[in-house]
Amino acid sequence: HGRLATTDFLLPGERAEAPKGPSLGRRAGLLGAGLLGAAVLQPPSSVLALTSEELHAAALFLKAAPGVIGITDASLTKQVSSRAADRAAEHPAVTGSGFVWDGSHIVTNYHVVDDMKSPQVVFITKDASGEDKHSSFAATIVGADPLSDIAVLEVSGDSLILAGLMVPLGRGVSETLLPGQAVFALGNPFGLEHSMSRGVISGLSRTMQSGVPGRPIRGVIQTDASINPGNSGGPLLDSDGNVIGLNSAILSSTGTFSGIGLAIPIDTVKRNVGSMISNGFVSRSSLGVVLAPEYLTEVLGVKNGAMVMKVFPGSPAQQAGVQAMRRGHIGDVIVGMAGKPVTSTSDVFNILETSAPGDDLPLQIRRVSADADNDEFEVVSVTVRLGASNSKLVMT
Repeated sequence: HGRLATTDFLLPGERAEAPKGPSLGRRAGLLGAGLLGAAVLQPPSSVLALTSEELHAAALFLKAAPGVIGITDASLTKQVSSRAADRAAEHPAVTGSGFVWDGSHIVTNYHVVDDMKSPQVVFITKDASGEDKHSSFAATIVGADPLSDIAVLEVSGDSLILAGLMVPLGRGVSETLLPGQAVFALGNPFGLEHSMSRGVISGLSRTMQSGVPGRPIRGVIQTDASINPGNSGGPLLDSDGNVIGLNSAILSSTGTFSGIGLAIPIDTVKRNVGSMISNGFVSRSSLGVVLAPEYLTEVLGVKNGAMVMKVFPGSPAQQAGVQAMRRGHIGDVIVGMAGKPVTSTSDVFNILETSAPGDDLPLQIRRVSADADNDEFEVVSVTVRLGASNSKLVMT
């Protein structure tokens, strides 16, 4: 093959000479249209232009990125090289994500900050030369809820500086979400700060395990937008740039993204964050009992229902006469609540989630006979006035 010539650039008014040798079509056939086009022909402006869809995604990123921050443990630092400036800058390595909630609070995942000794938030802005500038501030955990995997941080620092950095993101509504609608996940996967991936809502009302055994998180959003380690705590946005979910987990056999990401719905986030900012914890309705794990109920031959393993002294359950496991007897088995059947502990949690402290909740209980020689059960109806538990003392 002949040697490819570099592209000639013409001044205005000059005319190009007709090409010598084989025709353009012939040369394309000999050399390969893609290679020749790259070397000889200037791409048309329409090829360089972004589509309206791409422009929208780019604008969404530029608008939302200032409200997405990195979270790290200030006690763990390492030297990080700035490739663009070819220099080194000392700042903690970002290990998680979060987003600005209001003028002083950051929202992230419980599991992101659970083991941190000195939480620190990192803002990324541009300096006068256009290079990334990292601004780090100490943060205090004002609320951390393992049952919903949500935590709230309060940022400390110069109020005038923070006023320019704390850019709250808009909040959407998760109740009206539909499978198939576009979503955007922002965060710091593998420490790659201010990354964005795009996908769709793959499913709704999913369930994932919380930080408390036997207490699942419900109503979770499933997405195929790429989520990887470091994305946790970052926002999941709709096409308007509003937060509709809190990126929390993936389903994977390798530890990296395989097409299934999970996010806590914003409706849950709004409710629990408000409670944590006001009270320092999430207040939930409570019976004041510990339910037996399912493996234990299976061993004891308990079918259908949730068995009470422990009753807290002075709790609503104790005041209503609910009985726990005791030597020689299994505990009361809850088989109905609020007129709904209970077949497992999950049913109890579901009903409590829709109830409020102070509600009078009717229970149907299957109780072993008081006669030690009688293996029969009796069904007892009691009414429990629900108390309140919080994320500092997890109980049912």
